[in-house]
Amino acid sequence: MIKELIKLYKDRRELTLLEITYFALSVVSFAIAGVLALFNQALGISVLIVPLVAFIAGLMNIVAWAVVRLFIEGLMNRNKNSKDKK
Repeated sequence: MIKELIKLYKDRRELTLLEITYFALSVVSFAIAGVLALFNQALGISVLIVPLVAFIAGLMNIVAWAVVRLFIEGLMNRNKNSKDKK
């Protein structure tokens, strides 16, 4: 797993690393919140805010980059079509 992360870093795939980090943080903090809830329910529930925020941030990051990619590809296709017509 670590080797794949290092390979992504060397390949300059920062977006993929960021998404993996958001979701890993979400899963780990969800597990920690579950363990804490066994001992103190109020504390466990309050710690659940961390995975919720990490999960929402990861999803919003994916959606934002998808919109940016669509916009850029649309511009590239439009420029390509206008050059082909000339």
